Amino acid sequence: MKRRLTRRELIKYGMLGLGSITLGSGAYRLLSQGASSARADEDLPRTPIKFTPFTQALPVPPPKQGVTTPFTDGRHCVLPSVSGLTAPKFYTVQLRPVTQELIPGFPQTVVWGYDGMYPGPTFRVNHNEPAIVRFTNNITGVNTIVHNHGGHTSSESDGSDSVFPSQVTGPGQSKDFCYGNIAPINPATHNQETSDFASTQWYHDHMMDITGRGVYMGLAGFYLLKDELEAGLIANHTLPADAYDIPLVFQDRVFDANAQLVYNPGANEFGGWLGDVFLMNGKAQPFFHVEPRKYRFRLLNGSNARWYELTLSNGQSMLQIGKDSWLLPFGVNRSSIRFGLAERADVIIDFSKFPVSPNSVVYLNNILQQNDGRGPGGTSRPGTSLLKFIVDLPLNTNVPDATITANAAGDQTVTLRPNIAISPTEIVRTRNFEFDDKDGWSINERRFDPNRNDATPQSNTAERWVLENDGGDWQHPIHIHLEAHQVQKINGRTPPVYQSFKSDTTQLGPDGTAEVFIKFRTFAPGRWVFHCHNLEHEDNAMMAAFQVIP
Repeated sequence: MKRRLTRRELIKYGMLGLGSITLGSGAYRLLSQGASSARADEDLPRTPIKFTPFTQALPVPPPKQGVTTPFTDGRHCVLPSVSGLTAPKFYTVQLRPVTQELIPGFPQTVVWGYDGMYPGPTFRVNHNEPAIVRFTNNITGVNTIVHNHGGHTSSESDGSDSVFPSQVTGPGQSKDFCYGNIAPINPATHNQETSDFASTQWYHDHMMDITGRGVYMGLAGFYLLKDELEAGLIANHTLPADAYDIPLVFQDRVFDANAQLVYNPGANEFGGWLGDVFLMNGKAQPFFHVEPRKYRFRLLNGSNARWYELTLSNGQSMLQIGKDSWLLPFGVNRSSIRFGLAERADVIIDFSKFPVSPNSVVYLNNILQQNDGRGPGGTSRPGTSLLKFIVDLPLNTNVPDATITANAAGDQTVTLRPNIAISPTEIVRTRNFEFDDKDGWSINERRFDPNRNDATPQSNTAERWVLENDGGDWQHPIHIHLEAHQVQKINGRTPPVYQSFKSDTTQLGPDGTAEVFIKFRTFAPGRWVFHCHNLEHEDNAMMAAFQVIP
């Protein structure tokens, strides 16, 4: 690596004269100088604990329950002014440290959890039913703020302290976040663009400079939405029933000999922290019992710096029905699916051809090799098995199996959610953003300044943004808040069909470029951010702010 650490970075992570950091007891515990902690760019950090994989069941985060009784203390946050909204539901979430068994046989790992669990509870919300969520921070010595990733929200509730610092939630404090659960509003008709309504969002800590630490400690969960169109697809059995809809976040972690999380981003000059233990929904290499039917999995790369390419061990394809927050117009068969950081893939896996038997087994494998934060290298098969599916549950004949299949090659008949493409004639301006590592992570050779607007698009217009990676062999997944963007070209070429519709995070490969169209439909004025979602890059100034102006 050639990037030089700033003194601010050294001080922030305690690297002046100190060793690596073990995260336990709700706060940092410093290992002695010279404690073992391999640099990620020289050799992967190693967990000394040995365990037998596939001996613990996959946890499925419970649904978060809301109430209709309003909060009574007079606080308020911005909800959209749009017809059709029902009365909001109110939710309370407690952030607190807790011990949890991540590695089989080691129940004492300290994590930070929403409602004291990692991952946090899953929100399952409905279109036009706003959610007002009160987050209370009970983590000693740690400021937090929550970002609903992929959400169409006001600046106030977007969860970016760099542009809305009053929403920072300090220890012992609580703050309310308002999620309208609407689609963006068409300024001409004043109706919601339901083609842009989301399905698979996630929420996570987004505190400036320390997002990587918060997410690594466990502050992440799913936020799933359903509108009339998707409810109809479930009701007519095109998509699996809710009982067969499983959120699945994959992450990598390093543990010390006491099964405590180790996080030492300065060891590789904040290039990106990799782990060597793979967690699925917070459990190391678990198993999952399934029926012989189609299941829907909301796959999320929730790692700090690791990319994945997933395959099934029997060579069977997966049917991708969604990219990031949004359903695709139709299903696309994928033999493997590569994920950059924070990306999601909504997929169908069909177990219906398996006999019901404890011996009917298929593994979800990661075939992508990665040795440092620069990004992935090549693939290697069969790869590392992350999750074991066991097809040994009897088929529940009271619930029909889903009927969704892939379209024939070249057939773009809409079977899921229609897509309305942004037309080139709508574009009013082109902006160029260069992501590089000149004297630290930067965009257009400027490190992040929360007081500076790097773009000022006009409300209800569309722009072309050209995202360019000038960081050599570094790879950067770029996340733009507020709105979906539509990828037009990747490295000058038309993107694959599954990347051709809506995204909130787009991969930039080495020296790569992406041309995207994006609209700025806001229901309240404000500022938002965009950034690399390698969390160590984000924490170290590879971020920019934009203000949507009237």
